[in-house]
Amino acid sequence: MQAAIEIVPCKKCGAKNRIKPHSASLRPVCGSCGKSLSYGMRPSALPNILWNFVLLVSLIGVVYGIVLTPSLLSKDFSELKAVERSKTNERRGQEEKKCRELESQLKAEVAQTDPVRLHEEAAAYYRAVLDARKSYDKRYALTQREKAQLRMREFASDSAKSYRDAIRAVAVEASPNGSDINLTESSQGMSLAIDFDMSSMTSGEHGTRTKHTTKESLKNEVVTLISRVTNDLFYFCRDLELQAIYVGCRHHVGTKYPNGSTRDENVVLYKIRIRRNHMPELSNNPFLDVYSTTQYFEIEEDNFGNIEIVTTRI
Repeated sequence: MQAAIEIVPCKKCGAKNRIKPHSASLRPVCGSCGKSLSYGMRPSALPNILWNFVLLVSLIGVVYGIVLTPSLLSKDFSELKAVERSKTNERRGQEEKKCRELESQLKAEVAQTDPVRLHEEAAAYYRAVLDARKSYDKRYALTQREKAQLRMREFASDSAKSYRDAIRAVAVEASPNGSDINLTESSQGMSLAIDFDMSSMTSGEHGTRTKHTTKESLKNEVVTLISRVTNDLFYFCRDLELQAIYVGCRHHVGTKYPNGSTRDENVVLYKIRIRRNHMPELSNNPFLDVYSTTQYFEIEEDNFGNIEIVTTRI
């Protein structure tokens, strides 16, 4: 038998070299340029072996599946289903028992409820709240005005302050921002006068503009605002030898002069006076009653007859 001879081209010079099989271990070189020749397994041999291995593994998996599938299809899962069904029923029973217990507990509480006793407890609670508000409990001072009333009460009861200082401190708390406060003293006692801008206590009053369309509506709000300030002043200053209180509400008004010129002026629309000797002892509580002093008002100034509300439409 004649041995096979393989032709191997040189990668450097391209010369074809004849290589015998027994020469592979001798590391043959090119007969033309002397460069070592690559000789041995072909590059495509290794990928072919890998593909053959993958195909073999796939075939084994298919055969294994074919063998096991019938046994899985024929297997009885009834026991497993029974176990899971038992667990589900047990859990449902536990939840239903809890619901029944809660329902029984609620029915028992409803049956034990006494409407009369419940009403008495509610009435006692609200009486306690009312008493707390009458005693100026700070827990019930919710609004800014109620918190200011607590400070007024503290100033009025401060024995370290003179009557004059205490009255002024109360007046500052009771008056709106930007108010003119004047405290005068005479042989008859002290008098307190306060003038405030309407815009400092209510919205919609800017410059000569007003949200009201009638003088009656405007006057009603002015009296309400004056009453709130007056009530606090008199209540907290009644034991401080304050004989009279004057409170006025101002608003910007477009004023026309005889020479034809016009100018916006901040004038007093309404001013009241309240005198100590015209009132009995005030028995209200500012936390509960805002306008107890209204019935004792004496009109000091009323300029509503001199103004006119002009409605403009765009």
